[in-house]
Amino acid sequence: MKSLIEITVNSTKNIIRLCVSIAGVTAFSALANSPYNIDTSSFIKPSELKLSNDQCSDLALPASNLIAVYEIAKSNHSSDKLGQELQITLVRNGNEVAHQYPQTGITESWQLNQADQIKSTRFFDLHQRAIEYQPGEKVHGKTESDWSYRNQLISDSLLQKFTTTNVINEGCNRVETKQFKNESLSMEITWFSELRLVSHFIIKKKDSDNILETWSLKSLALSNKQITPFFKSRYAYYATDYADIGDDHTDPFLTNMMNLGFIERGASGFYDTQGNPMSGDPAKNDSHTH
Repeated sequence: MKSLIEITVNSTKNIIRLCVSIAGVTAFSALANSPYNIDTSSFIKPSELKLSNDQCSDLALPASNLIAVYEIAKSNHSSDKLGQELQITLVRNGNEVAHQYPQTGITESWQLNQADQIKSTRFFDLHQRAIEYQPGEKVHGKTESDWSYRNQLISDSLLQKFTTTNVINEGCNRVETKQFKNESLSMEITWFSELRLVSHFIIKKKDSDNILETWSLKSLALSNKQITPFFKSRYAYYATDYADIGDDHTDPFLTNMMNLGFIERGASGFYDTQGNPMSGDPAKNDSHTH
């Protein structure tokens, strides 16, 4: 079984692997000018966030309809300095949530149905293709069951283990600083409590200043102006059910993606109740899912 430090250091390795592999596939081009990117020109910085009286009167609306852009940085093993930077965009739309990876041209979404089951879909944006996973379907032995983890990037069960060390802006603009430590790591999170939104997340080796990983909220929008088109455009893709993939050996896209290992669930987000990245069972798998 891997140590928690080893698991944490590798927690974004799967995303990085996606970037490296895709860079070598000519079918995937840079997303700089992709129409599937989100326009963040009108977004606000976290420091500028201040909910209006109307928003405060019904917090369910801004909390469930927002777009948040995060930057991820992980340590360089040789120097213990933060190096590789990646981006993930969190898009909430009521009972559905998506994680977009601009570097890879892949978007993953999850829908929560009335039976509290989670349906997953992986979108290959540049190909306008999608792979659907039915609720309860296991991939690499894991079934989606924690909505809070996908919706917030950190699960409620882990968040409950953190101790609140500082609070600013009481009321609906409350911002909390929380800390958690175990035998290997120390974690600190800055949290917009009413929006259930991470502002900053940092992981260090315990009793050390060596930073292993940071997640920083760079900008956000509390508006559904781009949210509806974001999902609508992707649901128009040609979709294949995951269970039917093995029956079609004539589709070059599916064959290519399977050979590259992209047709699996993603490994985004933070950590489970034990502090492990929720990307499969680290105790049973030497390599995590993509």
